[in-house]
Amino acid sequence: MFTRHPTEAAKGRLALRNIDDHLCFTADEVWAWYVLPTQLWAFRSDTQRGQLLHGFGDGLAWLAGHRLHLRVTSRPYPTGEWAKQLHGLTPAPLETPGQPPWSEHLVEMQLHLRHQTMAEKEVYLGVRIKSRPPSHRMMSAITRRPTDIEHARVLPELERITETVALPGLEGRPATARELEWLLRRSIGLGMPSPTDLSPTPDPAWDREDLASFTDRVEYAAQPLGRTVKLTSRGAGSAVERHVAVLSVGRLEEIEAPDPAHEPWLSHTDRLPFPVEWSAQFDVLSGVDARRSIQHKLLVVRDMQRHYAEHDLDEPLALDRQARHAREVEDQMTRGVDVAAARIHGWFRVAVSAPTEQECLERVRKVTTSYRSRRVTIEHPKAQYGLLREFIPGEPLATTAYRRRLPALYLAAGVPTASSRLGDRRGPYVGYTAGASRRAVMFDTHYATEVKETSGLVPVVGGLGAGKSVLLGQIVYEAVRRGIPSVVLDPSGPLARLTELPELAPHSEHIDLTTAASGTLNPFEVVASPLRSAFTTEDAFTEAEVFAAQDRKLLAMDVVKMLLPASVDALPATSLVVSDAVRTTGGSPHSSLWDVVKHLENHHNPHGRVVANYLRDMSELPLSRLFFPSAQATGERLRANLTVLTMPGLVLPPKSVPRDHWSTSEQLAVPLLHLASWYATRAVYGRQMQARKLVALDETHFLGEWSAGRALFTRLGRDSRKWNTCVLAASQNPSDVLGMDVANFMSAAFVGRLEDEEAARDGLRMLRVPTGIGYERALANLSSARGQSAFREFVMRDVDGNVDKLRVDLTGNPGLLEALNTTAGRRTANGSKSDGEAVA
Repeated sequence: MFTRHPTEAAKGRLALRNIDDHLCFTADEVWAWYVLPTQLWAFRSDTQRGQLLHGFGDGLAWLAGHRLHLRVTSRPYPTGEWAKQLHGLTPAPLETPGQPPWSEHLVEMQLHLRHQTMAEKEVYLGVRIKSRPPSHRMMSAITRRPTDIEHARVLPELERITETVALPGLEGRPATARELEWLLRRSIGLGMPSPTDLSPTPDPAWDREDLASFTDRVEYAAQPLGRTVKLTSRGAGSAVERHVAVLSVGRLEEIEAPDPAHEPWLSHTDRLPFPVEWSAQFDVLSGVDARRSIQHKLLVVRDMQRHYAEHDLDEPLALDRQARHAREVEDQMTRGVDVAAARIHGWFRVAVSAPTEQECLERVRKVTTSYRSRRVTIEHPKAQYGLLREFIPGEPLATTAYRRRLPALYLAAGVPTASSRLGDRRGPYVGYTAGASRRAVMFDTHYATEVKETSGLVPVVGGLGAGKSVLLGQIVYEAVRRGIPSVVLDPSGPLARLTELPELAPHSEHIDLTTAASGTLNPFEVVASPLRSAFTTEDAFTEAEVFAAQDRKLLAMDVVKMLLPASVDALPATSLVVSDAVRTTGGSPHSSLWDVVKHLENHHNPHGRVVANYLRDMSELPLSRLFFPSAQATGERLRANLTVLTMPGLVLPPKSVPRDHWSTSEQLAVPLLHLASWYATRAVYGRQMQARKLVALDETHFLGEWSAGRALFTRLGRDSRKWNTCVLAASQNPSDVLGMDVANFMSAAFVGRLEDEEAARDGLRMLRVPTGIGYERALANLSSARGQSAFREFVMRDVDGNVDKLRVDLTGNPGLLEALNTTAGRRTANGSKSDGEAVA
């Protein structure tokens, strides 16, 4: 059915003659190619977006007089390199006999990533430097490569262009010969699997005879009036077929720059669920040249107007509109800066590929329909083979049809470099961006402390059902598989299922604090004593001991006041007698609340005995034995690779209920949570300082209401870098975390669905995203869908300051997803309903 193209296929060669590093020589021209970095677009202010596109437009204006070739393509996520790096960063992974080892888990993650349609955008810019004179072409034919004289001739212009492309806005750099080889192979084999077997020769120069290796691997077939071109690979493996259709941008209406309602029009295809390639060749006209063209058009319009006037006829309204528009443009070009005056005359092509022609045409329909909503016409021209060749660097235009004449700012408003960049690219896979594009997101729990040398405190906030427990569980699971000791405080308990997973069970312990030994949560013992080996000088060690004693006294005072009725706590004398009693203990780790009670009973102020009596009453409650030791406490635990602390039955008081109306169990729950948080942090200070550690705390929103809780957060934020610890702190409200004055200690942040507008504003402050420009609605619209096939969404700010929407992906690990699925009333694997766990 298909026939080989009668002309170009017969030639079997490219327009290129030589490649020398980032310079490409055709028979008549010299081009220089550059790589443009991708730019963040999501969650940026209009000012930042305006600066970005004006910078891009400025760069184009500085290249006036040149023809440019913009190529936007994509490269599959380098899963092999990522897995190799992650394996290198995991020196002692957890191994469980009878269970798949770490290496197999890594392979499964690779396979899962490869089955996802996640690719990374790459943008190349070719600039035509100048034409080649006949003498240089003749000398090049003799020497089989461009001579030094020709290189010297283009050098001044090349240096000027390279400096221009490197300016803010474009920020490009010269492409390497290897990158150019990849782009050529990608362009020749549009829609084919990404080229992986590049030339092993490091020589950056390609002669004419060598260029045949690019075209020999792909065979084209097309009908004269066909709507697609069929490509067949000729590699060593089985043949791969693709059908490619090339579209062209037709009429488009005036573009708002920046457009707050839409993503950039040239990046609009990033939303599509299949890869799309862009090729745009255009001439940049300076303001003078463009103004001359406008003035010529204005003269023509005025002649027509005079013609109507001479014959005493009413001129068409359209003619008057054209005249006014031409005058406005001329005025804008006269008074505006270079970027406002510069114009683009170019051709914008879109390539869509698919395994079958039918599927390819269906994708063409989707692209056309998608752009119709943006008021951009997408045409499907004939002569597809010639249009396909336009994507190859160095190839000339196949047709001048559908030329677009645009202000340079219109092209800049398309922001072809806009993309998503999120995560550290070296840690375990946690999900993918769900904004304008789909990119894999990796999160290394110790990237902040080990590479960026900043705090390891990472808040995770979101309303009820936002998916905080799922995210915490996934991060903790991967950390434990990597051999990182982790302690999780999860009062409601669903994360305890992590300890039941076969691959983690032998290395895990689940501690139910409500049944722990008497005195386990003694406020004087839960604050760990500093290790002498962790400090280089005696003075530093002494200072750390003083701080630890202060923390014990502060915690003991807060716990005592939490146990008292609100009316007693509000009395001024209470603080005085409690402070005196606690001060008497000296903050010794061997003290207990019984010592405080005894000091209160012997206090010279009679109010001390009143407070002591209340404390003795509270000590009679069953859970109070955790605070008031009746015997020697058990030895320290938390030595397993994974420890999950739970407190089933703990009833935390609602924040809307005043403390005066708390029940006794609710009153007791608050100090329990505080002491349990301090207890969990013993895992930090009980291990080697440089060793990796992870602590995950849930329900932290109650800690900010007391000075001991704020002190805990400040200490964790301050010490997490020095002690190489990642601290995940989950809360329901961002203001709870922001109110603890730890904003400077937050290295990354995850914010889930927040429907309240005030809470959403606090969430944006945590993400360091501008408020009041509409992003609050983005937090309210985050999905909180649940179940096996559903997903959880967060807005994430990574350690490098990138912000975007993250969709947590657990579909590659069904066992973990089943363990973390806390949907109430769900059916278990054996068909019975699970008990109604607290919703995460």
